[in-house]
Amino acid sequence: MIYWDNNATTPLAPEVLEAMLPFLQTTFYNPSAAYGQAKAVRQALEKAREQVAALFAVHPDEIIFTSGGTEATNAALAAYNNVLTLTTEHPATLRTAKGEAAPVLSNGVADLPEWKSAVPGHDAVSFAWANHETGVLQPVRSLCAAAAEAGARVHVDVVQAAGKVPVQLHEYAIDFASASAHKIHGPKGVGCLYVRRGVEFKPYLTGGTQEDYRRAGTENVPGIIGFGKAAELALAAAEKYAALAVLRERFTAHLSAAGIEYEVNGASARRLPHVLNMRVPGISAQSLSLLLEPAGLLCSTGSACTSAEPEPSHVLRAMGLPDKAVRESLRFSLSRYTTEEEVDEAARLFIAAVQKVRSVQSTVTGPVMVYR
Repeated sequence: MIYWDNNATTPLAPEVLEAMLPFLQTTFYNPSAAYGQAKAVRQALEKAREQVAALFAVHPDEIIFTSGGTEATNAALAAYNNVLTLTTEHPATLRTAKGEAAPVLSNGVADLPEWKSAVPGHDAVSFAWANHETGVLQPVRSLCAAAAEAGARVHVDVVQAAGKVPVQLHEYAIDFASASAHKIHGPKGVGCLYVRRGVEFKPYLTGGTQEDYRRAGTENVPGIIGFGKAAELALAAAEKYAALAVLRERFTAHLSAAGIEYEVNGASARRLPHVLNMRVPGISAQSLSLLLEPAGLLCSTGSACTSAEPEPSHVLRAMGLPDKAVRESLRFSLSRYTTEEEVDEAARLFIAAVQKVRSVQSTVTGPVMVYR
């Protein structure tokens, strides 16, 4: 099976599992307890905090561990009553932020003049460094500078960007940032919120004294240990991610050589090197995905967080694509474990699926839908 839906989640790295196992079995103590065994767990937890902080080039005390990116985003935005976002944001932001959503251009990049004119009057802004569906990278420095000039706090969703491109938070006017372990070959159910030193933060979960009174509840120690190891591995694998753009182009070169006409959504924008959101005009994404899955290639027709919704992708619609084009769009997201051989086989499977649909589809029959 070729798994190309790594924006949805990534397989656990073997080194991460190895690091987690002792804390699932023998070293199970509560890090808040006073005896020696528990203190050793506390030390391991703080080491993981240092590893995650290193991925973002920030201070360890600026990292608060959470249950994931969604909780981190909710916690960051909870105290603000008027938050400016972008129309292409993840539901964790759009359904939490109280405020308006600024438009993007047809390539998915923020309309900077519109953003600058919309910021005044908002007490905070929130946007994703990299889009979860298209991989489009936003002009982070410009968006942050406009918000800072207007006196608005800045939250950035780095869930998809972390570990894939350099994310050095201190280089930008960023107050809060959300990240998730399972997007970088770490475990599910753990993430973090970056809170810049000196920025006021009201705890989202209250109760105990965990996370220096900033997030109550016994820490998910095995998950946090895994997050730390995953962050360490991602930082060391930066060059591998940069090289994924070459593999992505290798895939599309196979399609071109086979005479497959396709369009890449967000093609003119800077994008994450491992993401390809594309469509074959005239062929529905559902038809292709339902042929690809049994053939051995897993991909996505949108975000995993919205796949149960029948409505077309709000991200692609915000970029101006008509519903027909949106329903033709597939998302492929590679990983640092992707090989040339895997790319060649994936291209073969995709070409075969396109040809199969075309063989039974005509101007008489109309578009073909595949049902299982």
